Amino acid sequence: MRRNVTALAAVIAVLLTTAGSTAVGRTLREGRDGPGGVMAIDPPPVLLRVSDAPAPRVAPPAPAPTRAAPARTRTVCPTLPNVSARPAALAKSVVARVKVFDRPGGKVLRVLNSPTVEGATLNTLVKERRGMWLRVQLPVRPNHAEGWVSVTDMTQYEVAYRVVVQRCAKRITVFKNGVQVWQRPAAVGKPSTPTPLGSFYVDFVAPMRYGGAYGPYLVSVAGFSNVLQQFGKNGIGQIAIHGTNKPSSVGKAASNGCVRLYNSDLVDLVSFLPEGAPVLIVD
Repeated sequence: MRRNVTALAAVIAVLLTTAGSTAVGRTLREGRDGPGGVMAIDPPPVLLRVSDAPAPRVAPPAPAPTRAAPARTRTVCPTLPNVSARPAALAKSVVARVKVFDRPGGKVLRVLNSPTVEGATLNTLVKERRGMWLRVQLPVRPNHAEGWVSVTDMTQYEVAYRVVVQRCAKRITVFKNGVQVWQRPAAVGKPSTPTPLGSFYVDFVAPMRYGGAYGPYLVSVAGFSNVLQQFGKNGIGQIAIHGTNKPSSVGKAASNGCVRLYNSDLVDLVSFLPEGAPVLIVD
């Protein structure tokens, strides 16, 4: 009997121990007071280091808008104009002072000296003949100035050559009897000092006396700068076809209004171009 009681007591003790362990475990999980009044605390949360945290997802930058390269516009220059096949009529002074009238036998507009201030015989382009009078273009300002002169003061002659200067194409072309016979690149006036447009003529041709900057010859043109009243100290602002000591400027808009050629081309031009040849300057 005593043995049975002892065994029963042992079983009861095991059951009580198991129940207590279960209650303590529940208390630890639920955070209630445990045995002895001690607060059971849940384990602290695991903290992630910054380096362990996943990197935030950043949207890739939007691609920059692409700008199309500006299209290069090719300059289209006017075509070479046609020229007359007829010889041009010229007249040179045979007197020291030439009276210029507003009409045949009319009022005297001016008196021109010959030789001129540049030492050349006064040369004019004849536009019309009426009896004993010639309507002529004069090598004076303003450009294309005209007047009437007496045939008794002049000697007349003809020229088969004509010159065309193209500012846009930067080119000079010579025609004989309407047929192109010579063409070369040329420098023309800068935008600030452009070569004047219009119909002119070769005033005179002479060896250059102003130094190497202008090449070996001067082909004086009866036209004047619309911007400059003079070139250098003593120049009168009259344009010319001449050479240069800056060959890199040929083919560009680089001068004060004159037409520059390579010196070798200038020598070639002077070998055949006569005084009085009409000069047409176009864009």
